[in-house]
Amino acid sequence: PDLGCSASFAFQKEVINIMKQHADGFASSSKSLPKETCEMSSQEFIARINALIPSPNEEANKNLLDFGNSLWLRLKEDLYNTFSFISRHFTPDTLQGVYDLSGIANKGMLPWEMIGAAIYLQTNTPVQEIEEDSWDYFVGFTAPEAPDKISSLALCTVHENGCAAQFYTRHFGRFDPLELLYNATACSVYNGVTITEAIQQFDCNMEIRHPWETDVILDPEPKMVEKLTQLMPDSPIIAAHINLDADSGTVATEINPLWEKLRDELDELSHGQQQKTSEKKRSSKRSHQMER
Repeated sequence: PDLGCSASFAFQKEVINIMKQHADGFASSSKSLPKETCEMSSQEFIARINALIPSPNEEANKNLLDFGNSLWLRLKEDLYNTFSFISRHFTPDTLQGVYDLSGIANKGMLPWEMIGAAIYLQTNTPVQEIEEDSWDYFVGFTAPEAPDKISSLALCTVHENGCAAQFYTRHFGRFDPLELLYNATACSVYNGVTITEAIQQFDCNMEIRHPWETDVILDPEPKMVEKLTQLMPDSPIIAAHINLDADSGTVATEINPLWEKLRDELDELSHGQQQKTSEKKRSSKRSHQMER
């Protein structure tokens, strides 16, 4: 649905609340499955990969396992969570392609490189270009915190003085776009810059970010914006398209129906798991009472 905001401040705030409710999936879905309390075993990692990847093979699995054991403690879990994330947001061919690239001996791909590679592969980008852009464009993507994590990427368009600037955010649902626009407007007057320039100076806490911080709200990366724009009609990797109109001081947010559908499916799965857990606890309690 197109959740456009009118000029009414109260109505805009209400729409922002609706948008945040739609975005709850990316924050709450990670709670639906219990996190690992210890390092994932090699046997468990291979079993999960074999169940997830369309055409796994022994050599790639061995290389992935070697890579997963070579760095930080929970890298195997991060790799599996990222493969799981890719499986839900991209096509099986893209998942297989990322697996094949990740399973090359003595190479490996870190979680953020895997997500970037999936975006590039699904937009028919040559492998050589993926390798060239991996550090510059992929480093901001973070490993999903759980295997059922949902995307928090969103496109952002800023309209000012008859021109439109294209950006994207990695933090959909973590900030209020209307508050961002109001703060950027004030900042532009104070610092003598355009509102479009001011918007790029804020972090998710609506504070001016330090130059060395990477947790920025909007990133002016035309190549990545172009690829994400291509994906929105047929992939849930893009949660929404946020339009910030600097001239009228209004915000309009269009939720991606594919992302919304995936969010609802994950919520339903989470609800079903919670019901099973609750029923199991009640059954165990009744059994204990009967024994007494």
